[in-house]
Amino acid sequence: MNPKTPTQSPLCHRCGKCCIKGGPALHFKDLPLIESAIIPRRRLVTLRQGEPVHENISGGLSELGREIVKVAGQGQGFTCGFYDYTGAACRIHSNRPAECQALFCEDTAAIERMYSTDRLTRADIMDTGGALWELIIFHDQAFPASMAVSLARKASEGQRKARENLLELAEAEGNFRRAFLEKTGTTPEELDFYFGRSLARICSPFGMRIPG
Repeated sequence: MNPKTPTQSPLCHRCGKCCIKGGPALHFKDLPLIESAIIPRRRLVTLRQGEPVHENISGGLSELGREIVKVAGQGQGFTCGFYDYTGAACRIHSNRPAECQALFCEDTAAIERMYSTDRLTRADIMDTGGALWELIIFHDQAFPASMAVSLARKASEGQRKARENLLELAEAEGNFRRAFLEKTGTTPEELDFYFGRSLARICSPFGMRIPG
């Protein structure tokens, strides 16, 4: 492809690669999309502090220093939940999030400028004065992602005790999630927003096969 000249406008070729790599992180500009349920909570996933994530901009695997809320992937995959493979299009294109508006694969300057700024957390989206928020705080303290990642690293190096502790922690967290569903009637799709991904999924990059 010929280099763009200053008079050329960016042109999306609708290859879908940006959507297939994963849903966007959400920013304060995107709050109206959540409040109006254009992007409902069941379509969101929280990546908690300490989780290993692949950085689309810098590349490589890193651990989050601060939680972010993203559009969830399709099934267990990474492809944005709003991407339509058949039509090679976004199902909410006219209301797409800020990162999607900024991203252009041939010139990433715009998304690099705003990538790590004004990102939403659960506290920006939810009522922090209710019982549900208390459960979220309890879950974060009882089942920290950073602890699970640390144990997974040690277990992958052959440390037996770390593996035993991780399995125990993951089992307890799984029981917590199941009990929450039974007692509240919340749809399973919303769990990944309220409590983040399960410890079993968080630790999978380290080769850990943990019953979900």
